[in-house]
Formats: sequence, structure tokens, C-alpha cells
Amino acid sequence: MITIKRILTLIGDLSFLVALGIMIFLSISISWEVFSRYVMGAPSTWVTEVSGYLVSGVLFMALGKVYREGGHVSMSLLVDKISPRNHKICVVLSDLLVMIFAIFLFWATFQMASMSFELNWKSSTILAVPLYLPQSLMPIGSFVFIIEIINKLLQDNFPTVNDKKTKLGMLL
Repeated sequence: MITIKRILTLIGDLSFLVALGIMIFLSISISWEVFSRYVMGAPSTWVTEVSGYLVSGVLFMALGKVYREGGHVSMSLLVDKISPRNHKICVVLSDLLVMIFAIFLFWATFQMASMSFELNWKSSTILAVPLYLPQSLMPIGSFVFIIEIINKLLQDNFPTVNDKKTKLGMLL
């Protein structure tokens, strides 16, 4: 069980590293765009379009690890006031509902990227970017999100001595 959790965690961490790499690229390219536009008077033709695509890529690729670390918005006012056993039930139900959403998200984004690939859709700008390229980050990130939900369910419900998050799992 520990090996499966480590593999799932590694996949989420790698996806997050891709998101960080994209963020670094975005920072550099947007800084270049500002410099070239306002200092040199010659704006680039690609930064605005590519930045728009990559922002969604960052969001999707970071989705899983942010969920694992509890970084998403949550409503804990009522849940924190219930008994530990009921709290665990609420957390598991919440994770299962989020997984249903994540599966739907994966399916919808995969369908969109597949259709863009099959129909060879390209952006209507001078770059003519094949749309499946930036769109492919969405189903990949959604799949990693599903993996992270499974990982969280495993950690919360099958804690081991080596897990960092054993408090909630030990309450039952």
C-alpha cells in the first residue's frame, strides 16, 4: 500500500513541477512582452495567445497537488463541530463527490481535446496553434486530480506508521 501511495504522490508532484515550469515560462515571456512592447516599441506576436493557453494549463496541472494539500476552498464551519467519526464520514463523502466531478471534468476535457485533434482545429490567429496541444493539459491535469483524490482517500482511510496524515485515520 505504501508503494502505491508513493507512486500516486510522485505523479501529483511531477504534475505540479510541470505547472511550476509553465509559471516560470509565463513569467519570463510576459516580462519579455512588456519589455519589447514598451521599451523597444515592438510587441511580440505570440506571448498574449500562448499565455492565455498556458494559464489554464497551470491551473489544471496544479489541481491535484493543491487538493492533496488542502489548498482548495472548503466549508469547514459545520464539519469541524461534529464528532470525529462523523467528520471522517463527511470527508470521505466529500472526496467521493469531488471524484465524480473530477471524472466528469476528465471526460469533458478529453472529448474537447480529442475533437480538436480529429478535426485539426487551429487558433484563428497568426500562430495557428493546433488547439489540441494546449487543450491536452486539461485532461492530463484532470487525470492527475483523480489520482490525487484516490491517494487522499487511501491516506485518510488506510494510514500507515510512515504516513504524515495519520491523525484523522486513527480517530476511528
